[in-house]
Amino acid sequence: MEEPLQFFDHKERHLESVMNHYGDSIVKLAYSYVKDFNIAEDISQEVFVTYFNNLDSFRGESSVKTYLYRITINKCKDYLKSWNYRKVKISEMFGRVVADHTSTPEQTFLEKEHNTDLADFVLALPLKYREVVFLFYYEELSLKEISSFLHTNLSTVKTRLTRGNELLRVHYTDGGRGNE
Repeated sequence: MEEPLQFFDHKERHLESVMNHYGDSIVKLAYSYVKDFNIAEDISQEVFVTYFNNLDSFRGESSVKTYLYRITINKCKDYLKSWNYRKVKISEMFGRVVADHTSTPEQTFLEKEHNTDLADFVLALPLKYREVVFLFYYEELSLKEISSFLHTNLSTVKTRLTRGNELLRVHYTDGGRGNE
């Protein structure tokens, strides 16, 4: 009877280690998709619950980081397709959403990051460009790793990064600083 309990304790220690190591990166990645810190935190919790529940079936064919990023991207895309997300967006259009003015240090950091011109432009990119730009520049992943995360052809990732950079250059120089 003691063996399963020891195994569970080992899984919990492993999860705690993984959360400490990748937690901030997972929240940032989720934030780059959903653009809401509280929802990004909720998604990151779901990611770690999913990871913990599927730990026994994790075959190690990819790194833990790759596996967590894949789960995060899938959870974010599921959220963006959900009724809850559409309902929130509709509510925002009619001004019924009231902002929460309490903030954690992490939220303050992400909001400061978000308030820079370049971060605003990155977040305004269409999702297919935003995810590649974010993973390449903010998470410093290789194009091959991004291709693996997104289950997308390497040449498609290269094209999206190039197009994303072009869009950023146009918006950043023409839409912001170039007209001053």
